[in-house]
Amino acid sequence: MTAYEAWDLAQSAYGNSLATYAIFLSITSGYLVTAYLVGRELTTTQFRLLTTFFLVVAAILIWSMSAYAYYGNEYSLLGRALVEAAITEHVPVWSVTHVRSWLPEFLALINSLTIFGSIFFMWNVRRPKRTGGN
Repeated sequence: MTAYEAWDLAQSAYGNSLATYAIFLSITSGYLVTAYLVGRELTTTQFRLLTTFFLVVAAILIWSMSAYAYYGNEYSLLGRALVEAAITEHVPVWSVTHVRSWLPEFLALINSLTIFGSIFFMWNVRRPKRTGGN
Protein backbone atom coordinates (compact mmCIF):
# COMPACT_ATOMS: atom_id res chain seq x y z
CA MET A 1 0.00 0.00 0.00
CA THR A 2 1.30 3.43 -0.86
CA ALA A 3 1.06 6.49 1.34
CA TYR A 4 -1.45 7.99 -1.08
CA GLU A 5 -3.73 4.96 -0.75
CA ALA A 6 -3.48 5.05 3.05
CA TRP A 7 -4.35 8.76 3.15
CA ASP A 8 -7.16 8.23 0.66
CA LEU A 9 -8.62 5.56 2.95
CA ALA A 10 -8.18 7.93 5.90
CA GLN A 11 -10.08 10.71 4.14
CA SER A 12 -12.82 8.27 3.15
CA ALA A 13 -13.15 7.11 6.75
CA TYR A 14 -13.26 10.70 8.04
CA GLY A 15 -15.88 11.53 5.40
CA ASN A 16 -17.98 8.56 6.46
CA SER A 17 -17.67 9.72 10.07
CA LEU A 18 -19.01 13.16 9.12
CA ALA A 19 -21.85 11.64 7.09
CA THR A 20 -22.78 9.47 10.06
CA TYR A 21 -22.74 12.57 12.26
CA ALA A 22 -25.21 14.26 9.89
CA ILE A 23 -27.56 11.28 10.23
CA PHE A 24 -27.11 11.39 14.02
CA LEU A 25 -28.08 15.08 14.05
CA SER A 26 -31.15 14.34 11.91
CA ILE A 27 -32.32 11.54 14.22
CA THR A 28 -31.71 13.67 17.32
CA SER A 29 -33.49 16.67 15.80
CA GLY A 30 -36.46 14.48 14.91
CA TYR A 31 -36.63 13.17 18.46
CA LEU A 32 -36.45 16.67 19.93
CA VAL A 33 -39.10 18.05 17.56
CA THR A 34 -41.36 15.10 18.37
CA ALA A 35 -40.80 15.68 22.09
CA TYR A 36 -41.63 19.37 21.77
CA LEU A 37 -44.68 19.04 19.55
CA VAL A 38 -46.42 15.89 20.80
CA GLY A 39 -44.45 14.73 23.85
CA ARG A 40 -47.29 15.34 26.28
CA GLU A 41 -49.87 13.51 24.18
CA LEU A 42 -47.82 10.32 23.73
CA THR A 43 -49.01 7.27 25.58
CA THR A 44 -46.51 5.44 27.75
CA THR A 45 -46.16 2.71 25.12
CA GLN A 46 -45.56 5.23 22.34
CA PHE A 47 -43.04 7.07 24.50
CA ARG A 48 -41.14 3.87 25.29
CA LEU A 49 -41.11 2.72 21.66
CA LEU A 50 -39.93 6.11 20.41
CA THR A 51 -37.24 6.43 23.06
CA THR A 52 -36.04 2.84 22.55
CA PHE A 53 -35.83 3.37 18.80
CA PHE A 54 -33.94 6.63 19.36
CA LEU A 55 -31.50 5.04 21.81
CA VAL A 56 -30.76 2.02 19.59
CA VAL A 57 -30.27 4.04 16.42
CA ALA A 58 -28.23 6.74 18.19
CA ALA A 59 -25.99 4.14 19.84
CA ILE A 60 -25.34 2.45 16.49
CA LEU A 61 -24.56 5.80 14.90
CA ILE A 62 -22.21 6.80 17.72
CA TRP A 63 -20.39 3.49 17.43
CA SER A 64 -20.14 3.85 13.64
CA MET A 65 -18.94 7.44 13.87
CA SER A 66 -16.27 6.54 16.41
CA ALA A 67 -15.14 3.52 14.41
CA TYR A 68 -14.81 5.56 11.22
CA ALA A 69 -12.84 8.24 13.07
CA TYR A 70 -10.60 5.59 14.64
CA TYR A 71 -9.81 3.93 11.31
CA GLY A 72 -9.30 7.31 9.67
CA ASN A 73 -6.68 8.07 12.29
CA GLU A 74 -5.02 4.67 11.84
CA TYR A 75 -4.81 4.99 8.05
CA SER A 76 -3.48 8.52 8.41
CA LEU A 77 -0.73 7.27 10.71
CA LEU A 78 0.05 4.44 8.31
CA GLY A 79 0.41 6.97 5.49
CA ARG A 80 2.80 9.01 7.61
CA ALA A 81 4.85 5.91 8.43
CA LEU A 82 5.07 4.98 4.76
CA VAL A 83 6.27 8.47 3.82
CA GLU A 84 8.86 8.43 6.60
CA ALA A 85 10.02 5.01 5.42
CA ALA A 86 10.38 6.25 1.86
CA ILE A 87 12.36 9.31 2.97
CA THR A 88 14.66 7.54 5.41
CA GLU A 89 14.76 4.27 3.45
CA HIS A 90 13.98 2.26 6.58
CA VAL A 91 11.32 -0.31 7.10
CA PRO A 92 8.25 1.47 8.51
CA VAL A 93 7.72 0.80 12.17
CA TRP A 94 4.13 1.75 12.77
CA SER A 95 4.38 1.79 16.56
CA VAL A 96 7.21 4.33 16.53
CA THR A 97 5.19 6.98 14.71
CA HIS A 98 1.90 6.07 16.36
CA VAL A 99 0.44 9.21 17.92
CA ARG A 100 -2.81 8.65 19.77
CA SER A 101 -5.78 10.74 18.74
CA TRP A 102 -8.67 11.13 21.15
CA LEU A 103 -11.14 12.14 18.42
CA PRO A 104 -13.23 8.92 18.48
CA GLU A 105 -13.63 9.00 22.25
CA PHE A 106 -14.39 12.73 22.23
CA LEU A 107 -17.07 12.25 19.57
CA ALA A 108 -18.64 9.41 21.54
CA LEU A 109 -18.65 11.46 24.76
CA ILE A 110 -20.18 14.58 23.21
CA ASN A 111 -22.83 12.61 21.34
CA SER A 112 -23.68 10.54 24.42
CA LEU A 113 -24.25 13.77 26.33
CA THR A 114 -26.50 14.89 23.48
CA ILE A 115 -28.55 11.72 23.82
CA PHE A 116 -28.95 12.14 27.58
CA GLY A 117 -29.86 15.80 27.11
CA SER A 118 -32.51 14.86 24.55
CA ILE A 119 -34.05 12.24 26.83
CA PHE A 120 -34.01 14.73 29.72
CA PHE A 121 -35.80 17.24 27.49
CA MET A 122 -38.47 14.65 26.62
CA TRP A 123 -38.86 13.80 30.30
CA ASN A 124 -39.34 17.50 31.17
CA VAL A 125 -41.91 17.96 28.41
CA ARG A 126 -43.89 14.93 29.59
CA ARG A 127 -43.77 16.02 33.24
CA PRO A 128 -44.11 19.79 33.35
CA LYS A 129 -43.50 21.62 36.61
CA ARG A 130 -46.61 22.56 38.48
CA THR A 131 -46.91 26.18 39.45
CA GLY A 132 -48.60 27.47 42.55
CA GLY A 133 -52.30 28.08 42.56
CA ASN A 134 -55.35 25.91 42.93
